[in-house]
Amino acid sequence: AELPDSDEAAKIMLEAVTKKASPSKSATPPMKQLFPRHIILSNRSASFLKLGEHEKALKDAGQAVVLDPTYVKAAFRKGLALHAMGRYQDAVPVLGAAHNIEPKNKQIKQALQFAEVRLQQEMRKRMQ
Repeated sequence: AELPDSDEAAKIMLEAVTKKASPSKSATPPMKQLFPRHIILSNRSASFLKLGEHEKALKDAGQAVVLDPTYVKAAFRKGLALHAMGRYQDAVPVLGAAHNIEPKNKQIKQALQFAEVRLQQEMRKRMQ
């Protein structure tokens, strides 16, 4: 079989992307999503953090926080990503919000304190 040329391939791809899914005629109901989207994004953010992909981690955690502002893991991971990027001034309020959601969480408290120390060190350097 001959492959389509680039113009035809682009047209096929465009149709596939813009075409709305036609309703299924099978009796099987659509599958329910196993995990909510904010949890999937937060978990992927954790993976990106471990891989050192801090910008991607921040993006996913930020989207997860927008979807569910009460999900502490998303807020914590957003704060960790900001901290890893050296954005301590941004990290402190985000980690503070996570700490407010779950005040007894020792990891969040420790990360918040560490970010505050780093922010103070950064401010002192700027003053010199």
